[in-house]
Amino acid sequence: MILAAASTIDALNDAVAEFTGTTGIEVLVSYGPTSTLARQVTAGAPADLLLSASTYWTDYVTERLTAAASRAIAGNRLVVVASTRSDLGTPSGLATLAADPRFGRIAIADPEAVPAGIYAREALVSLGLWARLEPRLLPTLDVRAALALAANREADAAFVYASDAATSEAVEVILGIDASAHSPIEYPLLLLAGESPEAVEFFEFLISDQGREHFLKRGFSAPRPGRF
Repeated sequence: MILAAASTIDALNDAVAEFTGTTGIEVLVSYGPTSTLARQVTAGAPADLLLSASTYWTDYVTERLTAAASRAIAGNRLVVVASTRSDLGTPSGLATLAADPRFGRIAIADPEAVPAGIYAREALVSLGLWARLEPRLLPTLDVRAALALAANREADAAFVYASDAATSEAVEVILGIDASAHSPIEYPLLLLAGESPEAVEFFEFLISDQGREHFLKRGFSAPRPGRF
């Protein structure tokens, strides 16, 4: 059983399909916001592995539970997307977006707890734009929910990961966000204590070049040097 961040759905499903097809080992996956999954694990939810979208929530778990191993398997980039049917144009930067009242509803994963939202808030705060944009933000359960609001034109734009944007033909990237404006985006994989041989084998597969390739093909980036 692996609990995994919602933003990894497509890549992890691909990886699970290859792993199970090769080994015959069944993998059960439960997706959701990293903050929720981390709390579930520490509350005793049955899981062998946790794939987090944030080192903060990985640390939250390891401060409360023993982990047998931890490796960062991927990185990501933060972008702003809008519906391909939108006629609002492409802002030249976050300041332009904030100054344009036509972008009246902007979806964001819960900036109080969900990694994608936290990274977006960090960027807005660092650029002095948080106070101006906060009243126009629509917090969502997770980053995929924010993506759906933009795709369905229920929001004028959304803060999502580049890998999320690549999953939908209904949205287009209208703005990239400078990575220096927020904390590094990393996906740590935890092998939890009490590991079974099957869980160890799946952990080793995901951190291998073969397993990581499923993430790279889906728009994720390689983890920072030294985080392997």
